[in-house]
Amino acid sequence: MSPCWPSAGKPQVETESTYRRLQRFFAGFVFDYKALGQFLLELVPSDPPYVAVVDRTEWHFGQTAVNVLMVGISYNGIAFPIAWTALGHGGGSGADEHASVLEQFLQVVEPEQIRALVADREFTGSDFLKVLKEREIPFVIRLKSDRRVGPASGGWSLPARMFARTCGVQQSSLLGGRQVVGGAESIDLQVGTKRLEDGSFLILASRGVDPESMFKLYWERWDIETLFAALKSRGFDLEATHLTEPDRIRKLLGVLALAYSWTRIVGLDRKRREGPPRECANGYPEKSLFRYGLDRLRELVINWHRMQDELSRCIQALIAPRSFLSCS
Repeated sequence: MSPCWPSAGKPQVETESTYRRLQRFFAGFVFDYKALGQFLLELVPSDPPYVAVVDRTEWHFGQTAVNVLMVGISYNGIAFPIAWTALGHGGGSGADEHASVLEQFLQVVEPEQIRALVADREFTGSDFLKVLKEREIPFVIRLKSDRRVGPASGGWSLPARMFARTCGVQQSSLLGGRQVVGGAESIDLQVGTKRLEDGSFLILASRGVDPESMFKLYWERWDIETLFAALKSRGFDLEATHLTEPDRIRKLLGVLALAYSWTRIVGLDRKRREGPPRECANGYPEKSLFRYGLDRLRELVINWHRMQDELSRCIQALIAPRSFLSCS
């Protein structure tokens, strides 16, 4: 028998063995999500108060929906993941699920460390707003245009879009006095309205936030959409997974949250050491800082045998991210 046969078969053995180890990991490993969240918070290159962003993303594997709720911390155009859960159903999420993922987040971040929680229209249920009020968490949340709003004194209410119609294109206004958003239980809120360029209405409800800053804070909601894109089609291709069981999806997200945060820090480091990504003709960067860092890590891993010192230096980012960036 040729001496090359054992070595020729070895790669296949290693691949199958690695696959079995991954199967065992997702089947039996137990994450301490609070400890992981605390570690991920250390990787956020900013100090409190934080702008927290909550949102949901969904995709399908065959006929099975994979549905994820996540809370991240906004930073320079993209969010850092801190807490998440995988839902056992497709479609919209409810107030109990919103409150559950919020409690996970609050195990890591204290309410007084939150400048504002920012969310879209899915998160305006009265029960969830009541939880935010009870926990004294400032927030800015977009309202549906048909949500009824009236004065704190009561007596009458109108759909929120009726107030927004008084605004010109790109103009905004704040409703005078304390307003009440109708529902199972009315809650005193500050309401701001704005007519967008396409003629649609942006109607925001806030509490504990400077009314003049509510629109600027709300736009940070898009940072979590950028995070989802990095986890999915523009980065780790999360939607290609064949995992569908919620507990295993949650574990997979834990691995990707750590990889993503590391990649983002490496991107910041590369920007400071080598300069920002090249600009395209339209003036926008050719690559995001996430992609900038991901490309760097790929290069280091592929060429680890001749770039061990640089790879070791980047691994130090997981141990002391603030020192790593300050020394860059």
